[in-house]
Amino acid sequence: MAELFLITAAVLIILLLVYGYLSNGMLAVEHYPLSVWGDGEPIKIVLLADLHGSSFGSGNRRLIQKIQKQSPDIICMAGDMTVKNGKGTGSCLALCKELLEICPVYYAPGNHEIRMECYEHFKVELKKTGVVWLDNAHHDLVIRNRRICVYGLNLEEELYHKFWQKTEFDNGRMEQYLGRAGRESFNLLLAHNPEYFKAYQEWGADLVLSGHVHGGIARLPLLGGVISPSLQLFPAYDAGLFQRGKSRMVLTRGLGTHHIRLRFFNNPEISVINLS
Repeated sequence: MAELFLITAAVLIILLLVYGYLSNGMLAVEHYPLSVWGDGEPIKIVLLADLHGSSFGSGNRRLIQKIQKQSPDIICMAGDMTVKNGKGTGSCLALCKELLEICPVYYAPGNHEIRMECYEHFKVELKKTGVVWLDNAHHDLVIRNRRICVYGLNLEEELYHKFWQKTEFDNGRMEQYLGRAGRESFNLLLAHNPEYFKAYQEWGADLVLSGHVHGGIARLPLLGGVISPSLQLFPAYDAGLFQRGKSRMVLTRGLGTHHIRLRFFNNPEISVINLS
């Protein structure tokens, strides 16, 4: 009986690991309808993050095709599309060129981009493609008579440390990075790390687009994501839609993996935000 139990347990563990590995390719599209203006045509945003050099088909063809089907007005990349050792820079540049055939692309860095030795070169090459690079900067645009200001936040590396090493981050520090939030437009903030949502809300972000957490690697019923990159168990912000006051945050599960190459009940995600 004991031997049968051990064999059964081993088989289940192997099946779980196989499922976790295969889940890396099970690309999902998640929709987030947000009522913002009350009338007029909706504006569609595709959010991508945490690709980490992964590929969905040759040349990321599956990823590109799924995005094309959404017919977005803009595409936002919220960081970690590459890996800190420089892996994935070429495929990221190629992906950006393809996506620019669909619509404008806005890109803010994550903790992996800023740690690359080739970071400065990567930025130059990325700008050459036509991507709007937002390194503690903003870009104003008008879509269907709606004024939108897209901000891109680049946090210092210390703000990505483990949870017991974290430093304070508040509205004051936000203004040091980005200045004061505009009052005449819809403020869209690309901020890779979602842990500082409170500061983003107090600063004046209407909508935050974030990543970094990878959905918590594994997701459990009722409990949500299991662990964050800062090693926080069952983090408050793991994946999905969150709200503080009038500010909302869409936190994608991301596209790729890094240290742990498995996903459990946590498929990679293309996030589609419909502002209406």
